[in-house]
Amino acid sequence: MFKRILVPLDGSPRAEQALALAAHIAQANHSSMYLLQSVEIINIYNMRTLGMMERIQELEEQEARKYLDRIKGSTLLARIPTTIQVYVGNASLAILDAIKLHDIDLVVLCSHGYTGIKNWALGSVAQKVARACPVPVLIQRDEHPLLYGDELIGQSVFQVCVALDGSPQAEAVIEPAIAIAAACASPHQADVHLLRIIEPLSSSNEETFREIYHFDLQTMIQQQTQTYLQDVIQRLEQTARLPEGIKLVSNAQNGADAAQEIIRYAEKSHDTRQPSCQLLAMTTHGRDKLERLFFGSIADRILTQTKLPLLIVRPPMQEESAQATPVSPNTSL
Repeated sequence: MFKRILVPLDGSPRAEQALALAAHIAQANHSSMYLLQSVEIINIYNMRTLGMMERIQELEEQEARKYLDRIKGSTLLARIPTTIQVYVGNASLAILDAIKLHDIDLVVLCSHGYTGIKNWALGSVAQKVARACPVPVLIQRDEHPLLYGDELIGQSVFQVCVALDGSPQAEAVIEPAIAIAAACASPHQADVHLLRIIEPLSSSNEETFREIYHFDLQTMIQQQTQTYLQDVIQRLEQTARLPEGIKLVSNAQNGADAAQEIIRYAEKSHDTRQPSCQLLAMTTHGRDKLERLFFGSIADRILTQTKLPLLIVRPPMQEESAQATPVSPNTSL
């Protein structure tokens, strides 16, 4: 599914923790990889310092190329076609521009690290990219990394939690999540949990429906939710060609705070031999304008609060323009 994988780097060991995961997924999918580093210099509009700033930028670009060349030549990437790219400009805009330039279909980055001489936190870059990125973004956690392959020995099942809201837009995350599970779990079994949170009705609404229509509205919503999840599973089993070993599991949970309920479900143990799901996956938008804003805020909260690696997918919609100035690339195919 993933043919071109982008890994943004900033020279820090923390950011490099995304490399091994990206390389593993690339090998499983026979993908090529693109390594990106952004160089951003503080502009000081002073004629006496102009030459100095240009020299600093030149040195930063040279160091970035040397760094990326070293990473490209590492044993980890020896069998993966790899392109390096140095950009001058804002890191998040550089990432979005590189996605278009190289036809990227997956971004893998670590949520912590630092970028540029401004010492900007990579976590804030991850948030900006997750909100605007037109392709799936897989966010690795340095404190709770996504395990894969031989690292899963001793654990029974690789588990992924996919948060849904009942809309086709939210379902856009399912197939990328399955692809990540297949790459990371193989040859182990993987369970993909399709989760929908049901918010409780007000007591007045429940009472009104009982008096007028003589049925329990909350129970009906729960039944409809279970039917919806089963329909999604049936459709995927018929059309998606699920990889061997992938099992889809449906679950509907009641809760007034959707973000907290999603985190609680994903981080709790579903197997006594392992602590939680290995990966949490969701889209950034819901079914209509109002719910896109609501579900987007949920994604933001989950990104900042969960300890789990996170797969974020932004459903197709009008893309924001993003520009960055590319510096001549160094390519090895």
